[in-house]
Amino acid sequence: MLKRARDMTYGPFLRIVAVLLVSLFGSIGAQAAVVEELSSQPGKRLAIVIGNSNYQSTHLPHLANAGNDATRLSESLKRLNFDVLTGTDLSSDGFARLFQEADGKLAGASAVLIFYAGHGVQLQGENYLLPVDTPDAQNLAELTARAVRLNDVISRFASRERQTFIFLDACRNNPMGKGASAMDGLAQVEVGENTFVAFATQPGNTTVDGSGDNSPFTTALLKNIEIPGLSISDMMIRVRNETEALTVGRQVPWDQSNLREQFYFTEQQELDPAQLSASLSRILSDPVAKEKLQIELASNDLQTAVIIVGQTLRSVEISPPSAAPAKPVGTQMASLEGARQSVVSGLETLIVGKSGEPDQEKATDLARSIQTELRRLGCYRTTIDGSWGKGSVRAVTNYYKNTRQTASTTEPTVELLSDLFLHSGRVCKDPVLVKAKPARVSTGLAPARGKAATNRKAGKASKPQASRPAAPPPDISGGIGIGGVF
Repeated sequence: MLKRARDMTYGPFLRIVAVLLVSLFGSIGAQAAVVEELSSQPGKRLAIVIGNSNYQSTHLPHLANAGNDATRLSESLKRLNFDVLTGTDLSSDGFARLFQEADGKLAGASAVLIFYAGHGVQLQGENYLLPVDTPDAQNLAELTARAVRLNDVISRFASRERQTFIFLDACRNNPMGKGASAMDGLAQVEVGENTFVAFATQPGNTTVDGSGDNSPFTTALLKNIEIPGLSISDMMIRVRNETEALTVGRQVPWDQSNLREQFYFTEQQELDPAQLSASLSRILSDPVAKEKLQIELASNDLQTAVIIVGQTLRSVEISPPSAAPAKPVGTQMASLEGARQSVVSGLETLIVGKSGEPDQEKATDLARSIQTELRRLGCYRTTIDGSWGKGSVRAVTNYYKNTRQTASTTEPTVELLSDLFLHSGRVCKDPVLVKAKPARVSTGLAPARGKAATNRKAGKASKPQASRPAAPPPDISGGIGIGGVF
């Protein structure tokens, strides 16, 4: 009787506890599933693009290209899946409103890019971006009263948790003239954490607005920012060389960085495989274009070379597909398979030869081409040498794993090259990290080994030591940016 009473007393309570536990763990499981699903989505990328052309001050000349630069770059960044905020001819209040709007979009952003084209000055080592309502200043205080301090912009948007990129096409003559406190161009900056800052020219130098629709720096930037597979370091090398060529050596773009891993503008960009296939076919059918392609292949991967030559032909425009929900993997593979069939025969003729069986030299070329495509996709980290070893096999295995394909073979084949050529974006997204080697510290506590040993050490110490050459700078093309100027 007592047992039955206890059962009646605690039974409903235990059932309630059980229901609550099931609900709790079910909710936790659902939340975990949501978190897992969100974490698999690509990070949001925000861009703030500003172009100031029409200045009110008689001391600040009109800049015809600054507004055009902002408009064109905004279009490119939208194609690269950035959420773009664009402002032209901004007053001081206009800067404040645009930055406030950007603040509301920072949550969840994995990268923030800020581009400014317009007048900028350095005063007492500080850089300022000038709004269009900058007054006809008679002194430094009046000039900077409504200006935007660059260091404030960096501290506002830079964060250790996301990458921040600042591009400045703003190195102009100082309206206050040169002096102890005022100099031409812009000064070097103290970059924020995980931040990259690019100047249109070297510190203290001035830029030109250009005679075309865009400035030389922005022209070079627009030409290279959408090339698939380029890290930001590799892209800036191209921008630097092309700007210098466009200005006959007058401008040499400069950058500072303390990025913690590499960044790829095209990481989230997907190109249409059918368009890539059609462009390759068009190039191979034109002897002149085919010769250009072979020249480009000496310094570029296959996909990039086809895009570059295809742009000169203007026969097939390669553009990313319009924004749409991601297709199921099976659908993507079916569309790739249709394009792959027409690519294989062309590549057999281009790389292997008509015989169908590559000789040793062509086999090496094939392996080198595959390694190059794997590097573009982020799957290959070591030397591109055409030698097919364990590193190449691991890269192919990693590629198949990330594309959810079954590996038929890990050996270099034309079919594999075709499949790689038709993929875009960053397939293997493991960060490329540079680990610093621990420094060797001498304790000076090594025990002496008798008088002879002491004499030997003294003898060695008395001899002049041959000076070693300075260590080469770190390679930043495949790893993270190192703090400082490069």
